[in-house]
Parts: sequence; C-alpha cells; structure tokens
Amino acid sequence: MNIIALLGLFVLVTGVIFSNQAFAEPLDNVKTFVSNYDGDSATIKITWNHDDEAKNYTIGCVSCNPNTVKSTSSDNITFNNVTPFPNGSFAMLYVITYDSQNEIISAKQLIVNLNQ
Repeated sequence: MNIIALLGLFVLVTGVIFSNQAFAEPLDNVKTFVSNYDGDSATIKITWNHDDEAKNYTIGCVSCNPNTVKSTSSDNITFNNVTPFPNGSFAMLYVITYDSQNEIISAKQLIVNLNQ
C-alpha cells in the first residue's frame, strides 16, 4: 500500500514540475499603475496574474463619483476618471474573480495612492 501511495505522489509531483503548470491563487499578484493624476482624477491600469480557472473579472471603483464597475475576461484593465475619497489622494478599487459557473473564486480590495 505504501508503494502505491509513494508512486502516486511521485507521478503527481513529476507532472506538476514537468508540465510547467502553476496552480496559483487568482489575484495573487495585483499591480496598479497611476498616470495622468491632475489632483481631481487619474487613469489607473490594473494588472494581475493569469489563472486558467478564472473566466471573468469584475473591477469596480468605490471612491469614484459615481461608482464605476467594469467587466473583462482579460488579465488587465484601464480605468479612466478615477477619483479619490474627498480631501485626500487615496482611491479604493476592487477586483472579483469568477469561474466558468459564475461563482466567485476570490476578491481583492485595492487602496491606491493617486499621487504615486
């Protein structure tokens, strides 16, 4: 019995190593790039790691007035007219990942300093 378990573990580990597949958690590596901030609004490009399980993403801006929501199946999106909270330079955005059944896989909240 132990030999069969060890053989199964060996096949699994070998398959992962040699297939170059990474089973990463969606939204593990989210990056934001701010441009064109004029003191009132900015353009933000958001990128994240690719995940084969993720089929759709919803990205929203909580601090924007009015609140803005976009959807994409890509691993990046650009938001225009991102506004900070009143009397500050910080904006709040979020990214939600959905699978092929439209079930939420993960979500990430982003606090972005528009002065960066």
